[in-house]
Amino acid sequence: MTGLALFAGIAIDFVPELIWHDQQRMEQIVLLLIAALALATIWRKSLLVTLARLPTPIRLALPLGFTLGCTSAVLAAYPRFALLEWGTLLLLLGVAFVLAEQTRRGGVGFDTWAIRLVVALAAVIALKIMTGYVATIVEGARLNTLQLFEGTFSNRRVFGQVASMAIPLLAYPLLSTEMPRVRRWSLFALLAVWWMLVIVSGTRGTWMALAVAAVVLAAVAWRASSGWLRMQAWAFGAGALLFAILFVGLPAWLELDASLENRFVNPATLSGRGELWALAWGEIQAHPWLGIGPMHLASIHNGFGAHPHNAVLQLAAEWGVPAALAFVAPVAAGLFYLLLRIRRQETSVNALLICLTASLLAASAQSMVDGVIVIAYTQTWLVLIAGWVLGVYFRDGARAPVISDFRMMRLGVPVLSLFAFAGLLNGVLPEIFNRAEVTQAYADAGKLIPPRYWGVGWIP
Repeated sequence: MTGLALFAGIAIDFVPELIWHDQQRMEQIVLLLIAALALATIWRKSLLVTLARLPTPIRLALPLGFTLGCTSAVLAAYPRFALLEWGTLLLLLGVAFVLAEQTRRGGVGFDTWAIRLVVALAAVIALKIMTGYVATIVEGARLNTLQLFEGTFSNRRVFGQVASMAIPLLAYPLLSTEMPRVRRWSLFALLAVWWMLVIVSGTRGTWMALAVAAVVLAAVAWRASSGWLRMQAWAFGAGALLFAILFVGLPAWLELDASLENRFVNPATLSGRGELWALAWGEIQAHPWLGIGPMHLASIHNGFGAHPHNAVLQLAAEWGVPAALAFVAPVAAGLFYLLLRIRRQETSVNALLICLTASLLAASAQSMVDGVIVIAYTQTWLVLIAGWVLGVYFRDGARAPVISDFRMMRLGVPVLSLFAFAGLLNGVLPEIFNRAEVTQAYADAGKLIPPRYWGVGWIP
């Protein structure tokens, strides 16, 4: 189901009148509605097993964060929208935990499926973008790099978010197994093309995210991560060469007009993020305990965006500082445990764990400057990677939990799943059938359309 949602997001236009973000959200809603019912019934045991394997502080922090978030949602100015985002994030976490148990039980078979999924998604995305490039060159039209990503993503920054998670994983097949030379070179070419597209996109957050992942891994476990770092360095070099040939040399030789955005002329500019961060900080100071309600920064209309492009500030401003800490602490602890495992097993660590940790580090870093936890498509990518890395971590020497010892969890999981199901349905039913009309009305009025839950980002 997760794989189908990710594929449909970049390969199929079910309703051409819908903008990309809204179509992604509808596909995710279908996934989460099915998940809500399954988490309360047939997936409950898988969810409970993963929860029971978590350290006790994390197992207590997550329910605390969602309890505080639910309280904030009920007290918010627009409870329907607040409970919609609360339920969405709760169900996404539930799907990640179920994937973790499937990963742990599936072993290498699951890893093979998942890496093939990532490679296939990367190939389809690269093929779609490069098809646009070839069509432009053949027609002799103006080469506008901003438009290359529009047929696949609503915004090139979304491509950058996906690249931060996909590029670390695309190195895994090249590090892990012996394979025919043609296949190896094909996979390396795919990785190089993605590096080239990162250069083309001009997404600075992706450069920062991948740099953070590389520096942290090199500093913590150079011996274990050196192979991954070398592979990425070679692929970056090949990608830069491809960029010089295809986007600089060839257009100049054919005397084509080319628009190449250079985002590094003034790398210090925040593109409106400073104002959004200041807005979020003001709400944190005014409402430190319960925040203003999930999704409610989108109710403060401004000229920059419907979310602050910073995951911590978003959670603290909307859910309250205690809830934000209840979520940030488990993420930080999880990254710490992963790095500690890699550090302790430097000579024998699984290459997959290196790649998954790098992907999670990059996503976490980029979430500090971008809407990684807001965009539906990247949320689904995060679910896949988080569940995958949890399952890989728990395979080695993890104690078998006794589910009967967690009676409160056994009772609470179905109740929470069904409550999230109700919140999700109540939130989307009044709006889901008129997305194209609403979006077109905003566009005709010349209003800003920043994504939050839907493509029209403002609430109510």
